[in-house]
Amino acid sequence: MMSLRKYIVVKGNPILFPADLIHAEVAGKQNEVDSAGFFVVVKEKGRKRVICIGESTSLSISSIPETDQRLIANYLGLD
Repeated sequence: MMSLRKYIVVKGNPILFPADLIHAEVAGKQNEVDSAGFFVVVKEKGRKRVICIGESTSLSISSIPETDQRLIANYLGLD
């Protein structure tokens, strides 16, 4: 099982980081965050797939699973 990690999307680019960091601290004051939440990479039928869930309480912004999963998979070279 892969570990749950956090992410934010800024200007269409995902920023991935460990779950022990706070979304708002990673985002900083200047960045406009499109979405934020948690993600995990799962393996099914021999392929790796990204699943995004949840929201950032520190930023009061939620994930957009369909969009975010595609962005993160692309970023990680899984598509």
